[in-house]
Amino acid sequence: MRRFLLWWGGLLAANFLFAQRECGSFDYQKQLIRTDPSLELTHKAIDNFIFRDETSRSQTIGRLEEEKIITIPVLVHILYHYPGENISDDQVRSQLSALNRDYRKLNSDTAKIPLAFKSLAADCEIEFKLATVDASGRATSGIIHKYTPITNWTLDDKIKFSSEMGDDAWDAKNYLNIWVGTLERLIGYSSLPGDPANKDGVVISNTVFGITNSGVYNQGRTAVHEVGHWLGLRHLWGDADCGDDGIADTPKQQTFTNGCPSTARISCNNGPNGDMYMDYMDFTNDDCLVMFTQGQKQKMRVLFESGGPRYSILSSYGLNKPAIEQIPLPDSPPQWLHIQIFPNPATSELTINLEYDERWIGKQLQVINVTGHVVLTKTISSKIQKIDVSTLQPGIYFIRGEKNGERMMQKFIKL
Repeated sequence: MRRFLLWWGGLLAANFLFAQRECGSFDYQKQLIRTDPSLELTHKAIDNFIFRDETSRSQTIGRLEEEKIITIPVLVHILYHYPGENISDDQVRSQLSALNRDYRKLNSDTAKIPLAFKSLAADCEIEFKLATVDASGRATSGIIHKYTPITNWTLDDKIKFSSEMGDDAWDAKNYLNIWVGTLERLIGYSSLPGDPANKDGVVISNTVFGITNSGVYNQGRTAVHEVGHWLGLRHLWGDADCGDDGIADTPKQQTFTNGCPSTARISCNNGPNGDMYMDYMDFTNDDCLVMFTQGQKQKMRVLFESGGPRYSILSSYGLNKPAIEQIPLPDSPPQWLHIQIFPNPATSELTINLEYDERWIGKQLQVINVTGHVVLTKTISSKIQKIDVSTLQPGIYFIRGEKNGERMMQKFIKL
């Protein structure tokens, strides 16, 4: 009964946390700019490229129409600690289907668009496909499953680096990288065009990735929203009170929308039609997000024009036929998710299994007797570390270690 109550309490807490769509992209951008103020100039230069004079813009759209459909190779990095977080390839494919559904205006729920906005709804003519080949010409499924000792991720971008127990981005000039993991207090965030290449991409919580049919963010539209940021779109309210997203055909609105409104919401003198809460760049529940506008379509597609920050995607090798057909086998997860010491009791040799967290390698272990004196030290050199305890007197001992602020203490008996 107690276990059930703990589980139910956790579920209620999760539902409360996600009662509002927690997109971290705005805070993420502020964080990046604090680290590198020159990014502000980069973003302004890209905005200037996008919002050129009408003649140049018309020529741009004309050239893009020759290409018609823009196809983006996608590489999905699944970072999991517990087995239940290792979402299936089918779930990943459902997310790709959701992206294609909404960016191609194939969603049946366009019927929910209010009459005043129907003429603005756009088929963005952008499609997404899982990558078929890596930079070396080797076949790939477009999906990486990787065990990590990290139990949750934040806006600090560590999920994007193997050195931080995440997974390195594939070349941002050729792929859209999407990282999926357990996020702390948010359900997604994204880079903007012009951000550092090794951080370029989208991060999504594993609780809302794909079509889940569970909760209010169950139709894969968190990723639709975040990929919108990756393609240069901003929140409708410009992340300010009655701010501006820079798109002419999205009405100004005071702030984000919670839930799923059924009538017009008037703010910022935008009556009689009110807020465009059904636009993918609002925070509305998935059931009520149903459209991009023609202006948003134009802004996204201009990024792929010559000189634009996403232009290289048009010539990506990511969907080529592989030169090497064999797909590398995925890494096997560890057999357990904590330190194992055996045999215990020990006679001459003690084995310490640290495979669940390779960050222990290079750290020092101490063997301590019951009086608190260090009787042996050992630097960890492998995930399976052996320690010679043959010279120790029979009795009770403790193995102590510390890494990244995390301390470990294990007891063993020497016979």
